[in-house]
Amino acid sequence: MGGLEPAEDVILHEQEGEAFLLHVPSGRYFGLNETGLVVWKAVLAGKDPAEELGRRWPDIPVAARQADAQSLVQALANAGLVHAGGSPSGDA
Repeated sequence: MGGLEPAEDVILHEQEGEAFLLHVPSGRYFGLNETGLVVWKAVLAGKDPAEELGRRWPDIPVAARQADAQSLVQALANAGLVHAGGSPSGDA
């Protein structure tokens, strides 16, 4: 799941362990709970989201963390909020 980068046109706003992302081109907001925020920060830092979830919640089984991280990363990608490193969304 490595090699992800946030899209350049996304703004993060954090408040009390939760956050929302604003996708500037579309004007759409995306809410993130604490888990989502850990995943987003992992992407920003170039770290593996599932590993970062494990650091935060070590008692959660690895398979569950991986599934949660993969599901959220896929949703972020589908919304145009992240893309594979080195190939910004929309470029061939």
